[in-house]
Amino acid sequence: MEEWKTYLVEDLIEEIAMGPFGSNIKVDCFQPTGVPVLNGSNLFGYKLNEDSFNYVSTEKADSLGRSNAFRGDIVITHRGTLGQIVYIPENSKHDRYVISQSQFRLKLNTTKVLPAYFVYFFHTRLGQHRLLSNASQVGVPAIARPTSTFRKVEIELPPISTQHRIVNILDSIGDKIELNSRINHNLAA
Repeated sequence: MEEWKTYLVEDLIEEIAMGPFGSNIKVDCFQPTGVPVLNGSNLFGYKLNEDSFNYVSTEKADSLGRSNAFRGDIVITHRGTLGQIVYIPENSKHDRYVISQSQFRLKLNTTKVLPAYFVYFFHTRLGQHRLLSNASQVGVPAIARPTSTFRKVEIELPPISTQHRIVNILDSIGDKIELNSRINHNLAA
């Protein structure tokens, strides 16, 4: 049986980038269609929530370069509602998103860690503790130097085959919870 190994996040990522400077996306940039812009309402749970978006033009999204997130990327809030972390699933509605100024994103080395496993870990009590270990509650809650400090966070990983099995079990439980919620909502209606 293969051993679990401890990694620093920086050893698992291929790319990490902050959201755009606040003045780069203003309300007057929004339009009815285009490239969706992520906000806190999109970052609850484990997978990206795609219920509602604001949009910017393709040209505006192109101008924001590294603030574009794609399928398989992880998006994390570093200011405001701390502790939010989701992944963009391979079957997402859009193939590209723009992260907000309160978020950062990363692309993982998927030969070492699955995006879903990574996100599930950071939803555990231990994962949340590590994610928020450099948070400040003075003024607007924020993580100090978010991309620098997050790189130094430790995570214990099983082999990829074990990660797949764990993710399959957790996804199955999540699907059942979601189905029960929809049934309860329909019954209540």
